[in-house]
Amino acid sequence: MHLQTRALSGPQKVNIFSKKNPARVRLRLPYLLVVLFGIFVGVFAVWERIHYVRIGYDIALLKQENEKLVKEHRTLLLELKTSISLDKVERRARTTLKMEVPERGQVLYVK
Repeated sequence: MHLQTRALSGPQKVNIFSKKNPARVRLRLPYLLVVLFGIFVGVFAVWERIHYVRIGYDIALLKQENEKLVKEHRTLLLELKTSISLDKVERRARTTLKMEVPERGQVLYVK
């Protein structure tokens, strides 16, 4: 590119639509920044919504697991309460531990 030097002689026309005009670039910059900011906000909003949905699914799965564990806990408590009967304890003491009812002379009272 060759630069020509011209003497200023009166009013001159300036083409503001020229690609070489730095003023036009300065006018576009705020619009570009607004568009980029809008895109950033939109992407962030979508990411946040996806995150909330994923957390909602996790909460639903944990609630199901909690209900399952509560039912199992109730079943085990019922089994525990019904398994401790005196007949079962006596039977187990006689068979497993080989225990017998003591006779009169075998019992000692300590004061």
